[in-house]
Amino acid sequence: MNTDLQAAYENTSYNVFDPPVSIRIGHRNTELDALLERRSHEEWAFITAYNPFSEILSDLENEERHHQLRKQIEQHSFFEGEGVGTNQSWKPERSFLILGISETDAVKLGEDFQQNAIVVGRRKGQARLVLLK
Repeated sequence: MNTDLQAAYENTSYNVFDPPVSIRIGHRNTELDALLERRSHEEWAFITAYNPFSEILSDLENEERHHQLRKQIEQHSFFEGEGVGTNQSWKPERSFLILGISETDAVKLGEDFQQNAIVVGRRKGQARLVLLK
């Protein structure tokens, strides 16, 4: 992966709509920790199905992929959100915060949806970028 793309992922805000949580790579998030504790989970992942391998798709194609991802995670606790980068030309990507998913399963899901990277973490830990490609 080129360094510009990796830097873009590292500088993105991974935002959950409700409850409002904003996740940043390399940072711990006390609101997320509290949510995990309330739901009795230790690990989490933030994943999108939008724009596989950073190839921009139509809104309709992205929404269909988002719906497919939602079906794949129904057995987990999850929350809607979006990844918002600093580059204003790149539209926010609808995503899910998935609670109780192992990093191994999250990586597989990210690979299945042709993502370059996902964000993972554990309660009381820092958010980490996991490169998939």
